[in-house]
Amino acid sequence: MYEGVSKRSKRDRDAIWKVMLALNDEENRNIAIKDKVLSGMSRFVNPKDLKRLGYEEYIRDIPKTLRQNFADLDNGAIATYTEPWSGFWFTMDVALNREVLGIIVGAKGEDFDYKSALKYVQNKANSGVMFATPESELKKARPLARIIFTAILVMVIFFVVLIVRNQLKKNKEARTGNVYSGTLAWLMVLPALLLIGLWGYYPLLRGMVMAFQDYKITGTTKFVGLDNFIVLARDSGFWMSLLRTLYFVFLNMLFAFCAPIILAILLTEVPRFKIFFRTLFFLPQMTSGLVIALMWKLMYNPTPQGFFNQLISFLNYIPFVNIGPQAWLDDPSLAMICCVIPTVWASMGMASLIYLAALHSVPPDFYEAAEVDGAGVFKKLIHITFPTLLPLIIINFVGAFIGTFQNMGNIFLMTFGGPGEATTVIGLKIWIEAYNNLRFSMATSMAWVMGSLLIGFTYFQIQFLGKVEYRKAAE
Repeated sequence: MYEGVSKRSKRDRDAIWKVMLALNDEENRNIAIKDKVLSGMSRFVNPKDLKRLGYEEYIRDIPKTLRQNFADLDNGAIATYTEPWSGFWFTMDVALNREVLGIIVGAKGEDFDYKSALKYVQNKANSGVMFATPESELKKARPLARIIFTAILVMVIFFVVLIVRNQLKKNKEARTGNVYSGTLAWLMVLPALLLIGLWGYYPLLRGMVMAFQDYKITGTTKFVGLDNFIVLARDSGFWMSLLRTLYFVFLNMLFAFCAPIILAILLTEVPRFKIFFRTLFFLPQMTSGLVIALMWKLMYNPTPQGFFNQLISFLNYIPFVNIGPQAWLDDPSLAMICCVIPTVWASMGMASLIYLAALHSVPPDFYEAAEVDGAGVFKKLIHITFPTLLPLIIINFVGAFIGTFQNMGNIFLMTFGGPGEATTVIGLKIWIEAYNNLRFSMATSMAWVMGSLLIGFTYFQIQFLGKVEYRKAAE
């Protein structure tokens, strides 16, 4: 018997048994079959069940290949089995279909190394997803985990003390006699502080505790110490998702972050219809992100009738050009960049307006003096435009980096991490662990690893921002 069930009380086991009887009750199964027939899915029902329930007229709608499959199932030619007692079997079934079968039947399936993929899924099942990691392996890794955790904790405390001391020093230097320092100011901001603490920091602290627990929605939750982090460190899938996230962030920084800067510079050089072009590039910002993602997903249709594949077909009329239809979201080598492009298209209009406002702070005399000295377009960009935009670029870079690291909206809607795991970034992996696998403790452990990396990066960026000189734009 499955260990998690055997440890439950007799009352819980009796309740579980009643649920299993209800799920396998013949009357309930008949109701489910009737619902399928009434919803137009009779072709996916066993002909034997249709005949038994008086739906013989629907048997002719079942394709011949499906009829043969049902016959093979009945006579034992195709062996099937289920394991409702095996923990995360449903999770592994989803992984098998998405990470292996989905690519095999896709456009690039003929070149797919399915043997290695099947071996990876098997190792994934045996490494803790489907079954718990053996206690003997956890016991060996705990001493090293305690040493690493202690070193990280000391480092975090050191940085926190350093930040607080520097902030207190700056406040002391900036304090003047004209600044009010009474309790009224604290009373005025107290409601905001309470709301931030309730909806921001309490979940953060609760998640910190959960990372050291074996959290159960129902049942007993117990502390497991560093076991979640040990399992996470042994999970190659997590580290691969972290590398994919870095690649995803790199593509976003390369395109979604740089494109608005280039667009803003081009819009300043447009001699006519400046308002028209600014409005044209800003309009996608007014559209829902959900609509944009689904619209681009339709345009990425991998068939020859897809929008982008039709555009490619027109290019083939050019001599010496011969490009076939692309799989787009079904191609592991193209899927990630296909998820980034809609973000570039939708967001660069709004960001470019911010950079346009910053460009107005550059006195025209600077450009005129540079032209008198014989400076060309590129020299003016390097020596005048970019130094002016540098503070804003750095500030936006910090926010864009953190936001992109956590972003997974387009990937969730367009690929859900596929094909295989080609677009499974760390944010999506955390979501799957929490809401698909219901392993909330493992999900919060992943979130804390990601958060620690972002906190370190943000600290160094803030230190750099403190040295940047800011200037008010001209009216």
